[in-house]
Amino acid sequence: MKHWGVIVGIIVFLGAIYFVQSVSAEEQTIAICNRDKQAFCFQKRLEDQSNVLGNVNIPKIATPEWISIPANTPVTRTVTYRVATIGIINADLAEFKQTASTTLNSPSGWSRLGVNFVEVEAGGDFVLWLAQDIEVPSFSPSGCDSTYSCSVGNNVILNQTRWLNGSEPWNVAGGNLSDYRKMVINHETGHWLGHGHRYCEGVGQAAPVMQQQSIDMQGCTPNPWPQSYELMSSRLGIRS
Repeated sequence: MKHWGVIVGIIVFLGAIYFVQSVSAEEQTIAICNRDKQAFCFQKRLEDQSNVLGNVNIPKIATPEWISIPANTPVTRTVTYRVATIGIINADLAEFKQTASTTLNSPSGWSRLGVNFVEVEAGGDFVLWLAQDIEVPSFSPSGCDSTYSCSVGNNVILNQTRWLNGSEPWNVAGGNLSDYRKMVINHETGHWLGHGHRYCEGVGQAAPVMQQQSIDMQGCTPNPWPQSYELMSSRLGIRS
């Protein structure tokens, strides 16, 4: 019986050695197994899974149109206007027309909306008037007076007295007559485009063109051109 115990012990000992060697051999096989021939090669399975994931075609989702089209991209269009006069006109009408055209189509002006302003002989989207001061109220007794320019419906009315002289608040603030004329064209056309009045954003800053600079500079400096935050038109459906 003692011999049997020794034999069993030897068998257990040899089995343990074989198990350790087998584990070691298996670890080596995992490390260096032939990925092309061994179906259970661990490395091959990992690589295959990686390849499968790498070969998956991820669907492309189209960008919605409202995202892909910039909101601030203006649509180029043409706006027509007709020049007319009322009352006794002493100002140079040819100069008036030229100043209006260059101002409206200046790269600093409302053309930045993507609009091309074209003078026409008849009809027109709006009428640009050069009016004797006493005639200005005839367009709207409650909305226009003989002192300043105004805009009523499709009528953009420039007061001849202001055209020839500017205004005291503008002049006192250091504004010149050439810029005043540009300002009043842009201001009154701005009303036709759908703008209301604005106010000075801060003392020493350039005034918004829709500020009533003819009446009060409010601490701002004279400015004949629309500010970037004024580039919109409810009439034309153009948003900022």
